[in-house]
Amino acid sequence: MNKVGIIAILAFSAVLLLCCFAVHSYYKSEDNKRVFDSKVEDFRSRKAYFSDFVKRVDGEDVWMDSDKAKVSVKIPREWEAFEGSFSAISMKSKDFVPLDNDAKKAPFPSAGCWIDFNVQIDKKEEGYKNFVKETLNNPDYFSKDDLSEQKIVIGNLEALAIISEQDSKKGRAFFVKIPNNNFTYKIDSYFFGKNKEECEKEFDDFLNSMVIK
Repeated sequence: MNKVGIIAILAFSAVLLLCCFAVHSYYKSEDNKRVFDSKVEDFRSRKAYFSDFVKRVDGEDVWMDSDKAKVSVKIPREWEAFEGSFSAISMKSKDFVPLDNDAKKAPFPSAGCWIDFNVQIDKKEEGYKNFVKETLNNPDYFSKDDLSEQKIVIGNLEALAIISEQDSKKGRAFFVKIPNNNFTYKIDSYFFGKNKEECEKEFDDFLNSMVIK
């Protein structure tokens, strides 16, 4: 075989290898994309987002309904509801002013009220147990001397209430977790500023108006 023939064979082999590498890289990238998309979908399936809720107006009441989250929540009258930075739904009263008039300190209020609502959706696998439900069923978990964590009842469901006193801010934060099968509903509010008594009432009304399907 002459020199020209050898060069042609080597060139063809190099092109063939490049084509094989390109095809392999393409399918590998497609596989990686499918794996990534699957992980994103799995992550999204474990939470409810603002887009999973549909606004419903019933007279003067505004509701947010979600089939995915199996819940309906009533927005307090004349409050604004929107997608929060760390919540499925954030709600604030029209007179809300952040602590020290600093936007970075929201949701802590110096005036007005704020409520955050989230939904955690666990996979129901073999042996699955809802951690919050297990906590509520543990009689040794709660102490009569420590009221920062309490068992409360909302509707016909037991819930875990966590109270965080904030002496420096002269108020407290209230976190409620309601387990229902593989769903956990998380509702947080912050009682500071001049309207904290009113905010506590709005928070109680919000909890009691929830419809868990």
